[in-house]
Amino acid sequence: MAANNQLSIFIVDDDKMLAKALKNEIEKTFPKLNPVISTYESGEECQKAIHNKPNLIIVDYHMDSKVKNAMDGVKTIDMIKKHSPNTEVIMFTSEEKADVAVKAMHHGAHDYIVKNEFMFRKLNMSILQCLKLKDLKTEVGKSRRNAIILLFLLVAVIGGVMAIQLWAPALLDKP
Repeated sequence: MAANNQLSIFIVDDDKMLAKALKNEIEKTFPKLNPVISTYESGEECQKAIHNKPNLIIVDYHMDSKVKNAMDGVKTIDMIKKHSPNTEVIMFTSEEKADVAVKAMHHGAHDYIVKNEFMFRKLNMSILQCLKLKDLKTEVGKSRRNAIILLFLLVAVIGGVMAIQLWAPALLDKP
């Protein structure tokens, strides 16, 4: 997670009221994670802050109510994954078309949540899944590093034994 054990989240949605509701829900549900939540009305606004590399970004699909020809959610996901590939993304939208959901997932979204009466419950579960996934990725990274170190040590020992056999075979002879 972010420094000081804080969860950094961006909400990208042109509906300010919904963005505020999402922010309040996350702060209420995850107080121990000290969530730092920033909201943006478009993918273009989010792009200006993506260098902060948030842990999670919640993205709406349609964001052209304020700015015509604004980047849609899928293009926003592409931008996020290009500039911050380790950031998890949740598509959060009223768009109920399966092809849009598949497209979002294909472009790197962790989850696709339709805005309805169950949206907050689904969002909270998805955030928990993202956090668990990040923890697993960290553990895999640590295990991979440990395996590389062990492999290096093994190669060094075998190389040492081979060197002794070549240049000082008498050291390996039994008395």
